[in-house]
Amino acid sequence: MSETGQILIEQLDIYAYHGFFSEEERLGQRFVIDLVLDVDLRAAAASDRLADTVDYGRAVAIVSEVFTARRYQLLESAARAVALALFEAFPPITAVAVTLRKPAPPIPATLGSVGVKLSFRRGD
Repeated sequence: MSETGQILIEQLDIYAYHGFFSEEERLGQRFVIDLVLDVDLRAAAASDRLADTVDYGRAVAIVSEVFTARRYQLLESAARAVALALFEAFPPITAVAVTLRKPAPPIPATLGSVGVKLSFRRGD
């Protein structure tokens, strides 16, 4: 039996100052992040110990810190920084999918959000 799987962190809402336009840097805006972490969960499933899995509370804290530590002009760069930080903090993670959205982008259109979805594999 295999317990490999995914840890989901959905709709993490963070206020930050990312974007290409000067008003984004000055005013900031909301961002919404969804993460899918590929992890071998066999040890955690057998032991029922937090030490044997990815602590998603710690993962949220790391993502929040990295995401707000500096300004990114592109969502792609911010998503990459998030993935790299998660790989560094949690060696059991083999892959990370980051969906990063701007719910209210500064463009003249009526829409729900704009964003990117990027997938990263450890070692790539």
